Amino acid sequence: MSELELPGDIRVALSHVAAYGLAAILEAAGCPDVTLRWTPSLDSRAVVIAPDRDPDDMASAVRDHARQHAGAANWTAATAEVGGAVVGRLSPRIKSPTDDAGWWELARLRRQSIDEEMAHTRWLDLRMLGALGEPAYWRLDAQGARRPDQGASRWEMKTRNHGQDFVRHRLRRLALSVADRDLAAVRDGLTGARAEDEVGNNALDSRTGTGLAGPGPVDNALAWCALWGLSRLPVVAKVGNQSESAGYLFIRRVGAPRQGWFHLPVPDRPLTLSRLGTLIASEQLVVAVRSEAAPSDAGGLGARSAREWLIARGAGALVRFPVWVSGNASAPERRALLGSVSRLAP
Repeated sequence: MSELELPGDIRVALSHVAAYGLAAILEAAGCPDVTLRWTPSLDSRAVVIAPDRDPDDMASAVRDHARQHAGAANWTAATAEVGGAVVGRLSPRIKSPTDDAGWWELARLRRQSIDEEMAHTRWLDLRMLGALGEPAYWRLDAQGARRPDQGASRWEMKTRNHGQDFVRHRLRRLALSVADRDLAAVRDGLTGARAEDEVGNNALDSRTGTGLAGPGPVDNALAWCALWGLSRLPVVAKVGNQSESAGYLFIRRVGAPRQGWFHLPVPDRPLTLSRLGTLIASEQLVVAVRSEAAPSDAGGLGARSAREWLIARGAGALVRFPVWVSGNASAPERRALLGSVSRLAP
């Protein structure tokens, strides 16, 4: 058995989803019984555990995964023409088609790409596409105007300045960057021995973290894993409301404005991604989060029983990240701020 301790801070959302993404990539590469946990120290770190794989093996799996997605025929390179602009075909937030014919064509192209992934049984890619969501052709406001962004994952926070989109301008650029590295550079990025943000030019205000961390350089191999960690945070489409994203909710508190929050469990013993997924999507986690953030709005299950349920399944704590939104009306920036960690106790 081999363990890889990832760099980062338990209060930073990217540190959590990077572990999810690394574990998912290893599973997709054929590594059985991959688990993850957090260390019990004050400076707690995420640890990914893979039987019979050393850090070089893990780094090789990450680089191979990036190289697969850097190919010209990969879905990350697929585009569509929408309203006279070229967009990432499978990005969940893009310029809206101008008429029904445009929506039908976009849907056709998306289905074509998804069918190709189905034909090759690329289950991680399909899970990723499902978790990102899609432009919501079904969502209209009270005046009948379309609200396409309401079908996207809340965790997909790429700013859309100058028509940029998540798949073309972040995911694919990271794929090309990591694919071009030697093995040592990928390994060092995953372990924290060295951090290189090629996509963000190592700028102090780099947005490579894509809202999962504050402005600043993020190693591209770590960021690649983090974005693929979104595959473990599914989206459920709603006809009468914005799509729901696992690990996200609004909390209303008396005397305070409505606030969006991300929330995740913190496993204190090794958990598989499947078991972790049951915690992330559970009503018990939502109840426990509400009981911490708004004790008067703890939900229907009861906070005590919810915590007991989570503890029994390997969660030692939960962490809540307030979501910050900039004042830019045309292309607002969203970001998960530093989280608050709460130990679970029945």
